[in-house]
Amino acid sequence: MSSSLRSLRNVTALHGSVGMLTAVWGAGLPVLDARADLGPTRLGILLLTLALGAAVAMPLAGLLAHRWGDAAVLRVALPTAGLVLATIGAMPTAEPMIALAAVFGLCCGGINVGLTSQATAAERAAGRPVIARMHGCWTLGAVLGSSALAAALRAGGDGLLLLPASALSVGALLTLLALRLPAGHTDTDPVAARDPNATASQGPTRAMSPVLLGAGAVAAAAFVVEGAATDWAGIHTTRVLGAEPAAGATMYAVFFAAMTAVRFAGDRLRSTVLAPTLVASAAATTTLGFVLVLLSPVVPDVAQVAVATGGWALAGAGTALVWPIVIGSLGAARIDARRLSLVTTIGYLGGFVGPALIGGLAAGVGLAGAMVLPAALTVVLAATAPPLVSRLLRLAPPRAPAVAFDPPLLTHSTTRAD
Repeated sequence: MSSSLRSLRNVTALHGSVGMLTAVWGAGLPVLDARADLGPTRLGILLLTLALGAAVAMPLAGLLAHRWGDAAVLRVALPTAGLVLATIGAMPTAEPMIALAAVFGLCCGGINVGLTSQATAAERAAGRPVIARMHGCWTLGAVLGSSALAAALRAGGDGLLLLPASALSVGALLTLLALRLPAGHTDTDPVAARDPNATASQGPTRAMSPVLLGAGAVAAAAFVVEGAATDWAGIHTTRVLGAEPAAGATMYAVFFAAMTAVRFAGDRLRSTVLAPTLVASAAATTTLGFVLVLLSPVVPDVAQVAVATGGWALAGAGTALVWPIVIGSLGAARIDARRLSLVTTIGYLGGFVGPALIGGLAAGVGLAGAMVLPAALTVVLAATAPPLVSRLLRLAPPRAPAVAFDPPLLTHSTTRAD
């Protein structure tokens, strides 16, 4: 097996394992809420604190990745994230949870930048679309992690033990995978290095380029929607629909199961359907999903959880490909780690700040009403994402058709993360 193939498979495994760590956080929130009686207001503060930590970390991680390589960033951020999340999972009260959420946010920011850089480099090395499937591996990890946690809770497991043990176990796996990453940078285009006729990048050279800011804004809108599911689907199920915490953890798994299914098919879709059309269809599907989520509290009691389940499933399917399409287009334009970190920062901040905004709205209008925010953003996505993606794709430099690429480096099982 070539070193490139081993490296790509290792990056794929990293995406899946990070998805499992995210599941411990997202699916564990209903447990933390029940234990410490967080409520919408304090839960919103918890999520905002995490967002602020990530906002500080992501630009810094981009600079560090450019200087020392994204592997170095991941080797620090991944094990630290596991340790911090394990500590949060053992906390009995809200205040220390909120304080540690800032540190966890710092780790998440570094992880997001490092994995995004690894993902774009992997797609350039493969010479074909692979990002959606690698992101699918991330969501598959989230599904497996959240489903396992939900099953353990249903079996009567103690969340005070389950959450720390899960975080430590996944953190140990992430540490081993991070140590296997090759040292150095992923900014270099390996295909261009083999191809003397490859054209230099036509992409933006300024960090604050409008097209990069636009890509970040589209990603942010998508991540607000995804964050609404990650941090609020379970709480919505328990507090609005009156279901048990185990049902809340299951709702988290439903969202990511739908997202995983679409992402495994996503690279074939990216190869056969025009990207602007694909993004527009995805936004429409997500909008329909949030219509069902908004309707779920007002339908008959016996159907509420079923309607919400269908809504979160459609939302997961609809949001599955937005970020893979955006970063795949940026990777084709050979955007380096510093400029890529700008898009990553803006985009992932949507995922971190969005849930906190939903918490603030929930304190005033109730959680059911606060779901209007992500629903409205799906309409914005439908209007803005297609033209933005079209422009990004025009920035990709042409390649000489005579160049013979290496055989595909990723198999069907190689799937990527969020």
